[in-house]
Amino acid sequence: MTSCYLESCLSDGESVYRIPLNHFPALVGRDVGLVVTLQSSNVSRQHAELLDQDGQIVIRDLGSTNGTFVNHQQITACVRLNSGDVVRFADMEFRLYQERSQGQKQSADDFTTTHFIAPDEHVNRIPVGAQQFEILLRDRMIRPLFQPIMSVQDERVTGLELLGRGAHTELPELPAPLFFLAESLGHGIGLSEVIREVGIEVWANSPFSDIPLFLNTQPGELDDCQRLVESLHVMRQQFPGCPLVLEIHEQAVTDQDTLATLHETLQRMEIRLAYDDFGAGQARLLELLHAPPYAVKFDISLIRDIHKVSRDRQEMLGLLVTMVKKGGARALAEGVSQNEELAVCRELGFDLIQGFIYGYPMSIEQLDAFPCLCNTGRQT
Repeated sequence: MTSCYLESCLSDGESVYRIPLNHFPALVGRDVGLVVTLQSSNVSRQHAELLDQDGQIVIRDLGSTNGTFVNHQQITACVRLNSGDVVRFADMEFRLYQERSQGQKQSADDFTTTHFIAPDEHVNRIPVGAQQFEILLRDRMIRPLFQPIMSVQDERVTGLELLGRGAHTELPELPAPLFFLAESLGHGIGLSEVIREVGIEVWANSPFSDIPLFLNTQPGELDDCQRLVESLHVMRQQFPGCPLVLEIHEQAVTDQDTLATLHETLQRMEIRLAYDDFGAGQARLLELLHAPPYAVKFDISLIRDIHKVSRDRQEMLGLLVTMVKKGGARALAEGVSQNEELAVCRELGFDLIQGFIYGYPMSIEQLDAFPCLCNTGRQT
């Protein structure tokens, strides 16, 4: 049995609304009593029509005032729809889903109740590319990049941060739009896991596998620590002994007990912990005491143009650096791109530097030609 419905979410990012398509032809519009009734003054009384042609859903506009759009393109004739396509009626946007149930239980409301959605709360929130993203995730279509992390003292490469780029020609390459699509489909964590899996395989089979690899996490992964730990455990079994550092994002919502437990688990797996984007939101002062990390990465907002700010502000940053180092962690400055910034970071006592001044994210092949790797610190 195939279930067909339109789905959207409101601006809170959590409330999901489904409008079932149980009868065809399915009229869409503002009029009460239609299969799909939308509460928006911008939607025409009878705006569009959805048809079932031998199992293929087709949509056509009914001369609406503000248009019908498929994947952000206005339609003027009948258009065939695929599961995952984005459909917009004037200012109301949805994703079409077709699911073949496999014995799973559905809520009575899942496919029999229409949920009304207020207008202007979710326009352009639903990106295009659901089917392509499924292929990307299934086939692990990720291009791993690595950015050097340098020692301030002797300018040696003492770490590599793993960064991922999309490799599907019909999807964004950069991580921000790719993760936006992933989150809209409920696969943000899955994308994060695939980036780690692909990246560590490339790194572990390269000449640089003795340089510590910094692995990113998504904030939501801390909400399901068991899944995170299981994925890391599999990784550790595949690549025993490889030096790994797990970065926990500043925005991750955690309590002290959860973080302390995660820290202990990582220690047993011989995976170090780093706090990412320190100072971007809530400073991790308590975490530094309860789960002391290997490194603390100071957010770029604290580093950018640091040579232009007042001396008092520089000294305040220096106090945070001192505090981090007294806790046994390495202080890492992110986003250093100017010689003047580098000079102040040296003066303030940072241990590690990451930024364009030393190197952009690069492929493993490009690392071979990276000048500083001839003086690499195979380290600690």
